[in-house]
Amino acid sequence: MHTLLIVFVTMFFGKGLLLATDSLPVPERGFVSSEPAETWEQGLICGNGTIGANALSRPLDERIIFTHERLFLPMGAPVMPRDQSARLFEIRRLIDQGLFKQACELQFNLSGQDGFMYPDYFVPAFDLTILSQAEGAVRDYARSVDFQTGETTVHWADERGAFERRMFVSRDEGVAVLLLTAPQSALNCQLKLEPREPSDEFNADSDINKRSDEVFKEHVSDMKSTAGDHWLTYRNRFSKAYPGSIHSLESYVRVVATGGTTKSRDDGTLVVTGADRILLFVDIRLLYDPEKSVIEEMEHSLEQLPPNYGRLLESHALLHGELFNRMRLDLGGGVDHHRTTEELLELSSYEKPNRALIEKEFDAARYNIISSTGELPPTLQGVWAGTYVPGWASDFTHNGNVPSAIASYLMGNMPELMPAYTSYIESLVPWMEINAKHLFGARGVALPSRSTTHGFNNAFNANFAGGMWVGGAGWAAHFFYDYYLYTGDREFLANHALPFMERAALFFEDYLYEGPDGKFVFSPTQSPENTPGNSNSQASFNSTMDVAVAKELLRNTIAASRELGRNEKKIPIWEAMLAKMPDYMIDDHGFIKEWLTPRLENRDDHRHCSQLYPLFDGMPEEIAQSPELQAAFRSSIEYKLDRHWKDNQRGFMSFGLVQLGQASASLGEGENAYHCLRHLVNRFWLNNLASMHNHRSLFNMDISGGMPAVIIKMLVASEPGKLHLLPALPKAWPTGTIEGVSCRGQIEVKELTWQEDRILVRLLSAKDQQITLQMPEEVGQIVVSAGQASIEQSSPSKTRRITLPAGQQVALRIMLD
Repeated sequence: MHTLLIVFVTMFFGKGLLLATDSLPVPERGFVSSEPAETWEQGLICGNGTIGANALSRPLDERIIFTHERLFLPMGAPVMPRDQSARLFEIRRLIDQGLFKQACELQFNLSGQDGFMYPDYFVPAFDLTILSQAEGAVRDYARSVDFQTGETTVHWADERGAFERRMFVSRDEGVAVLLLTAPQSALNCQLKLEPREPSDEFNADSDINKRSDEVFKEHVSDMKSTAGDHWLTYRNRFSKAYPGSIHSLESYVRVVATGGTTKSRDDGTLVVTGADRILLFVDIRLLYDPEKSVIEEMEHSLEQLPPNYGRLLESHALLHGELFNRMRLDLGGGVDHHRTTEELLELSSYEKPNRALIEKEFDAARYNIISSTGELPPTLQGVWAGTYVPGWASDFTHNGNVPSAIASYLMGNMPELMPAYTSYIESLVPWMEINAKHLFGARGVALPSRSTTHGFNNAFNANFAGGMWVGGAGWAAHFFYDYYLYTGDREFLANHALPFMERAALFFEDYLYEGPDGKFVFSPTQSPENTPGNSNSQASFNSTMDVAVAKELLRNTIAASRELGRNEKKIPIWEAMLAKMPDYMIDDHGFIKEWLTPRLENRDDHRHCSQLYPLFDGMPEEIAQSPELQAAFRSSIEYKLDRHWKDNQRGFMSFGLVQLGQASASLGEGENAYHCLRHLVNRFWLNNLASMHNHRSLFNMDISGGMPAVIIKMLVASEPGKLHLLPALPKAWPTGTIEGVSCRGQIEVKELTWQEDRILVRLLSAKDQQITLQMPEEVGQIVVSAGQASIEQSSPSKTRRITLPAGQQVALRIMLD
């Protein structure tokens, strides 16, 4: 298959065009790159959600950085927020008087903290170094990732012939597997496990490297690397471990060399001479009891694995590929798929995004999220780390980043990944209850803006109102309930979703109070992480996001309660609360207001788009019934795109574009959504197809989840009982296909193919149901070409009522007028 691809491409483009890939075939779905990494952010990444591996892809001086999803560096015991609830009235009084800065300062002073406190940092485990020498010049270099199998490959040659390093992290066996191959007897190398090398983080003189080295020395101790003739080990302790944290780390690497000799050195190096191939198995364990070593356990476990790379890859690829291959996007990228990523990034522009690049980034994004979701959802950096001073601690940032990273779990047909998020949120409940009680004197739960190993809110600073953000738990509840809407899992609804939603609603029952007009007042609040245009502080009241979150939460909690026959006495309370919610407002410029009060003005050039929350994942009825509100949301989006992103050279905070794109798609604004997508495609990806936070810098997984969500929402929108096909299709995509979209109501769009005057759609419903199918234009005719569906024919309109049978694919040919 690969040989045929290369022959075809050579014939089509002319001999010699694919210099880098002549020696390394382009995977059917994946990429080939012609350049090794200069920094850890550019490495080839793979993972099984628990263990992450990042290969810098250098032929002779290789470093592979290993991480573990729970490797949060102990920074000292968690700090419980002080109980300041008795003085909440003072904070509210200051806000009511317009003394916002003083209100923020008071909350900070009451916290007793010296300043803003990040949770425990997400950090790397160690480097596996592989040192070797070439005979003659290194040539024919290329590297690749196969998204369908989760395998990375680094290829080069010298006078002796071709060399390769192939690696994956097994979902089946739970360990990393690395294979080195070479011409007969040509493998001569030194293998060692070492602490993360700061000089590879950004550049040798970087201040970041210096600070990383300082943090490492302060927090990591007793490092020890050892080697035997067929193994490597690594150990370290964490100097500021505390009860409940990890105390130490251990790793064991089994080394199977075919041919040649192996010899260990006292410095922990294993020297391999004259081998034909080398197979390595890498296991990593985090110890909560440092006195109980698991080295022998890892050794015994790895010795049981067959030294057969192909068999192990096959068993892993079945699990990984089953997830990845559920979706496919085809916008007509065609033969450009056989170009290197460097070529594609060079060819693509904002004015004309390369379609093959869009398709590859769509695939890469899903691959990245699958590979970095295990027992936990992705951190800011997924499951990969390269520094001891990661941006924003590489934590779980809940006021925008995590929701972006998980945005395509459900619609992207990966519902089994969502429990990684919901179970993590549930694990934080005891901390969240203390936040609610100590900060607001409330029952229920309050999710902080950031967390890792605990859920205490320590985001206090005299100029940062992180302690005032109250929308977190309600936003989290959205994903709990959405999981039920997509899957129909009533057990989850009864035992997980509704109990968490009740806790989040209970907070608002205690936190809200009536103003003079009889409407609820949300005070204090923060609209992440913005400052009103006429204020000098983030401290505020009636944040639009918090109001929208509370409305959605109460509506969903009522619906879930009725579905399960629960909360008969509470439903009237929640309905009364909904009646007292502040109304959405429009400012004098025609923009939706970010604070629902005439006292606070918008600052619309901010990177966050929190006031668009109602449209992040659908359209509430009150907006659907109001052309004026829709116009205001549309104007806000267009202003932000023009004002904040037009000349934003740094491209700071890519997930802001995800928020704009999601809201645009919910409004059916295809051109605005495509505007967002053009920025996302061209500004935030490196040649390893890892996504970034800034313009091609700062490794970050936010848009790996968010960008596919924007694309999917442009092509398919859903709510229970309703599917909308091509709701925000841009003019640039007159034809295309998407496969495997999951929809609310337990429906999968197996295939959606569109042309200018017709649509082919294949649907699979998990239950017997009747739905409303909405098309982008007036329908001329619908023909059922497969399956037993029935259609209620009507005069020309954009909608039809369709009855779908359970468990049977239904194919529809739709002619558009």
